[in-house]
Amino acid sequence: MILHTFNKPRALVENRRFVLPQDTILLMEDGVYSLLDENLLKGQNDVFALDIDLRARGIKVAQHEVSITYGKFVSLCAKADQISNWF
Repeated sequence: MILHTFNKPRALVENRRFVLPQDTILLMEDGVYSLLDENLLKGQNDVFALDIDLRARGIKVAQHEVSITYGKFVSLCAKADQISNWF
C-alpha cells in the first residue's frame, strides 16, 4: 500500500490517477478542502484528513471521510510500503 499525502486540492486533481485502489489518501493543510468535492474522492480508497487542519479551516466531515490525529498519521506512515507526497 502507498500512502499518498496531498496538501492542496490542485495536487489531488492533477495526481489522482496515480493512486491505485489499494492505496490510502491523506489530506493535510489546504488539501482538506478536497473533501468539499464529493466527486473528487469517489472510489475504493481509504481517505483520511488531519483533524487539526479540518478544525483550522472549519470543515465538518461526512461519515465516509475520517478525521485523524498526528498519532494515527504516524501509524499510517509506518504501515505503508511507500509514501508519496504531492504538493
